[in-house]
Amino acid sequence: MYYARLIHYKLGTNQRQVAEELTKKFDKISRNLYGFRGNVYFFDDPHGEYKALNYWDTKELAEKAHEVLFPQLENELRNLTNEKPRYRIFEVFDPTDDQDMVASHTIK
Repeated sequence: MYYARLIHYKLGTNQRQVAEELTKKFDKISRNLYGFRGNVYFFDDPHGEYKALNYWDTKELAEKAHEVLFPQLENELRNLTNEKPRYRIFEVFDPTDDQDMVASHTIK
Protein backbone atom coordinates (compact mmCIF):
# COMPACT_ATOMS: atom_id res chain seq x y z
CA MET A 1 0.00 0.00 0.00
CA TYR A 2 1.14 3.54 -0.70
CA TYR A 3 -0.29 7.05 -0.81
CA ALA A 4 -0.98 9.76 -3.36
CA ARG A 5 -1.02 13.51 -2.93
CA LEU A 6 -3.24 15.34 -5.44
CA ILE A 7 -2.72 19.07 -6.02
CA HIS A 8 -5.12 21.17 -8.09
CA TYR A 9 -4.53 24.77 -9.10
CA LYS A 10 -5.86 27.26 -11.66
CA LEU A 11 -3.85 29.75 -13.65
CA GLY A 12 -6.30 30.95 -16.25
CA THR A 13 -6.15 30.47 -20.00
CA ASN A 14 -2.98 30.67 -22.09
CA GLN A 15 -0.72 29.83 -19.16
CA ARG A 16 0.72 26.54 -20.42
CA GLN A 17 4.32 27.76 -20.32
CA VAL A 18 3.93 28.91 -16.72
CA ALA A 19 2.38 25.56 -15.77
CA GLU A 20 5.22 23.67 -17.45
CA GLU A 21 7.84 25.73 -15.60
CA LEU A 22 6.11 25.14 -12.26
CA THR A 23 5.78 21.44 -13.02
CA LYS A 24 9.48 21.07 -13.84
CA LYS A 25 10.50 22.94 -10.70
CA PHE A 26 8.30 20.94 -8.32
CA ASP A 27 9.03 17.65 -10.06
CA LYS A 28 12.73 18.15 -9.38
CA ILE A 29 12.10 19.03 -5.71
CA SER A 30 9.73 16.12 -5.06
CA ARG A 31 12.12 13.58 -6.63
CA ASN A 32 14.68 14.49 -3.96
CA LEU A 33 12.33 13.94 -1.01
CA TYR A 34 12.43 10.71 0.98
CA GLY A 35 9.69 8.20 0.19
CA PHE A 36 9.00 9.55 -3.31
CA ARG A 37 7.58 6.99 -5.79
CA GLY A 38 6.58 9.01 -8.85
CA ASN A 39 4.59 11.86 -10.37
CA VAL A 40 1.85 12.24 -12.96
CA TYR A 41 0.69 15.62 -14.27
CA PHE A 42 -2.64 16.63 -15.79
CA PHE A 43 -3.03 19.80 -17.88
CA ASP A 44 -6.41 21.20 -18.94
CA ASP A 45 -5.22 24.25 -20.85
CA PRO A 46 -8.60 25.40 -22.22
CA HIS A 47 -9.85 25.75 -18.64
CA GLY A 48 -6.52 26.86 -17.15
CA GLU A 49 -6.56 23.99 -14.64
CA TYR A 50 -3.57 21.91 -13.66
CA LYS A 51 -3.07 18.92 -11.37
CA ALA A 52 -0.12 17.05 -9.95
CA LEU A 53 -0.36 13.56 -8.53
CA ASN A 54 2.62 12.42 -6.42
CA TYR A 55 3.06 8.93 -5.01
CA TRP A 56 4.67 8.32 -1.60
CA ASP A 57 5.65 5.23 0.38
CA THR A 58 3.51 6.13 3.43
CA LYS A 59 0.85 8.61 4.47
CA GLU A 60 3.32 10.20 6.89
CA LEU A 61 5.86 10.75 4.11
CA ALA A 62 3.14 12.21 1.84
CA GLU A 63 2.22 14.63 4.63
CA LYS A 64 5.87 15.58 5.23
CA ALA A 65 6.37 16.19 1.52
CA HIS A 66 3.23 18.32 1.53
CA GLU A 67 4.63 20.45 4.37
CA VAL A 68 7.66 21.17 2.17
CA LEU A 69 6.00 21.51 -1.24
CA PHE A 70 2.66 23.22 -0.64
CA PRO A 71 3.93 26.47 0.93
CA GLN A 72 6.40 26.82 -1.94
CA LEU A 73 3.61 26.31 -4.49
CA GLU A 74 1.39 28.84 -2.72
CA ASN A 75 4.24 31.33 -2.84
CA GLU A 76 4.81 30.73 -6.57
CA LEU A 77 1.10 31.13 -7.33
CA ARG A 78 0.65 34.27 -5.24
CA ASN A 79 1.44 36.59 -8.18
CA LEU A 80 -0.16 34.38 -10.85
CA THR A 81 -3.70 33.73 -9.62
CA ASN A 82 -6.19 34.74 -6.94
CA GLU A 83 -7.37 31.17 -6.51
CA LYS A 84 -5.80 29.11 -3.76
CA PRO A 85 -4.47 25.69 -4.70
CA ARG A 86 -6.25 22.67 -3.24
CA TYR A 87 -4.92 19.31 -2.16
CA ARG A 88 -5.98 15.88 -0.93
CA ILE A 89 -4.11 12.81 0.19
CA PHE A 90 -5.42 9.37 -0.80
CA GLU A 91 -4.61 5.78 -0.02
CA VAL A 92 -3.76 3.97 -3.25
CA PHE A 93 -5.34 0.58 -3.79
CA ASP A 94 -3.38 -1.62 -6.18
CA PRO A 95 -5.31 -4.76 -7.11
CA THR A 96 -2.12 -6.45 -8.31
CA ASP A 97 -1.05 -6.70 -4.65
CA ASP A 98 -3.67 -9.43 -4.32
CA GLN A 99 -1.96 -12.79 -4.76
CA ASP A 100 -5.19 -14.44 -5.97
CA MET A 101 -5.51 -11.91 -8.76
CA VAL A 102 -1.88 -12.35 -9.77
CA ALA A 103 -2.29 -16.13 -9.76
CA SER A 104 -5.44 -15.88 -11.88
CA HIS A 105 -3.49 -13.94 -14.53
CA THR A 106 -0.49 -16.24 -14.71
CA ILE A 107 0.11 -17.63 -18.19
CA LYS A 108 0.21 -21.43 -18.09
